[in-house]
Amino acid sequence: MSTNNYLESFDKDTTKAWRARVERELKGKSFEDFLIWKSMEGFEIDSWQNKRPNNLPQLIPGNASWKIVEPIYATDAQQANLLALQALNSGAEAIWYQKSFLGAASEVVSKDIDQNIARVFIYGGNIIDPYQSLLKTGDILDIKNINTQCILDGNRLRERGANVIDEIALLLTQAIEFGSKTNFDSQPIFITGIGNAFLTEISKLRALRWLWQSILVSEGKTAVNASILAKNLTITYAQNDEHTNILRATSSAMSAVIGGASYVMIEPWDRKWKEQNTFSSRISRNIQNLLKEEARLDKNLNPADGSYLIENLTLEIAKLAWERVQEIEKAGGFTVFAKSGQLNDMLRKSRIDQLGDYESNSSVLLGLNKFPGSPMKPEQEFKNSPYDLLPDFLNIPYHLQNQEL
Repeated sequence: MSTNNYLESFDKDTTKAWRARVERELKGKSFEDFLIWKSMEGFEIDSWQNKRPNNLPQLIPGNASWKIVEPIYATDAQQANLLALQALNSGAEAIWYQKSFLGAASEVVSKDIDQNIARVFIYGGNIIDPYQSLLKTGDILDIKNINTQCILDGNRLRERGANVIDEIALLLTQAIEFGSKTNFDSQPIFITGIGNAFLTEISKLRALRWLWQSILVSEGKTAVNASILAKNLTITYAQNDEHTNILRATSSAMSAVIGGASYVMIEPWDRKWKEQNTFSSRISRNIQNLLKEEARLDKNLNPADGSYLIENLTLEIAKLAWERVQEIEKAGGFTVFAKSGQLNDMLRKSRIDQLGDYESNSSVLLGLNKFPGSPMKPEQEFKNSPYDLLPDFLNIPYHLQNQEL
């Protein structure tokens, strides 16, 4: 066998040498403007990635593929069950009922579904949102007396302006408060909104998983992988450009899968302005079918491991999110933070920052502030939020079209 080291003919490049060559190629243009990635949340990532962070996030490896969740919005129990069975026969692996079917109705919607294979989520039924009443009316639910699995909803906050750092911090402060009242014995399901910043959203999920593991260990519990249900964030979806919405949903689904979500639910891109229909439900479901059956993303359970950029980005997001967790905890925890109006203020500031970035073209949304279609029909404004302690739904296409911050 040859003992020649063929790699010796390739010189190892230093960061300094690489940057010098790049600056020559840029011919006077700013390196920072072209090759330093500045996120909407304020952190920066260098294009040159040649080593892992010193404090490498140690994530529990995933041991199973994600589950495809089908959202059902029908309010009639028999119709909802029919839609669920059709979805399960077309690739769905779990069902989410948005209506709170209780008593006999819960049996109707679960009919003919083997829940050993396909899990059924009934919002307000077999899963409880312990902070819903707080955010709606300011009333505090007695968490100690809840015997049903609980969800902690970050997507609701993203829909009203929270950025990636805000969302992780607010989810974790809810989890800390919830855990302190249940001795951290009950594992919640984290619901998170997945936007279109592809690498950021992958890293956000990994940062959330890492921080939750760390919290459990600090409480003397065994570290477990967080149970995460990821949803596509629809605040950038425009009525004027439905096909681009499908692309945005696909990007969100890929981020969720690569980031390590346990469940992925892709809501139809036209959900906000149309009744649930077979076409958009099928296309939304098939996004995930393609990721499993064609892209085979279910065959590699930890695809982001070892990526220098994603490892560094995970660490950066985790650091910033933990700083914000400490700020909220110092203010008294999530409930006090929400009731005092500080949560509302945080979300309003974040949404103004986001809209400002889009207004100035610092951040790009194809079809909206970059290459907008013509003619542009009026976008709808979504108001009448049921939450007293939160701002209204953030509809970025409407705000950009009407120049409203």
